[in-house]
Amino acid sequence: MKRPQVILLFVFLFLFSVKESNGDNNKSKNGTLVTKLTHQPAGNPYLPLWEHLPDGEPRVFEDPDNPGKYRIYIIGSHDVRFRSYCGPDIRAWSAPVEDLSAWRDEGPIFTYPVDGQWDVMYAPDLVEVKKRDGTKEYYLYPHSRGWNREAMVAKGSRPDGPFTPINLTDDGMRTVPGSIM
Repeated sequence: MKRPQVILLFVFLFLFSVKESNGDNNKSKNGTLVTKLTHQPAGNPYLPLWEHLPDGEPRVFEDPDNPGKYRIYIIGSHDVRFRSYCGPDIRAWSAPVEDLSAWRDEGPIFTYPVDGQWDVMYAPDLVEVKKRDGTKEYYLYPHSRGWNREAMVAKGSRPDGPFTPINLTDDGMRTVPGSIM
């Protein structure tokens, strides 16, 4: 290899190398023990270079697995399509507020199939509502691109899901008119 190519190779390897390490063992949404991977960057301190969340909305919520500790959650549409924007899922990444270099992939937190095909999701947002009894509910606004499902609302008990649509007609094909006013 010629010297400029070798230098370019080393620069590329330095900037784009990523090391994944095991994160904490946590109980999953259904109660089983799951080890989630934590992104330990060598280049980009935010997300790995292969991840595409163009419209990430940062939110800080209490960590459901570590009460009293807080995590920042980035919720965004998942750009995995080659010919257009957005994808079939809403994806989340989180990090403890004390260490914003330890991002954890929470996975796809919401998808919605219609007639055997996934809806395309874009520009999501997530809010926390504290009820009078002190419990928390999380409302996800996934913005489906499906016909008559643009104003979808989904509810969950954790910021990392799972989320269930709450304002769809019985057949699940459209949102109930006026349901988000």
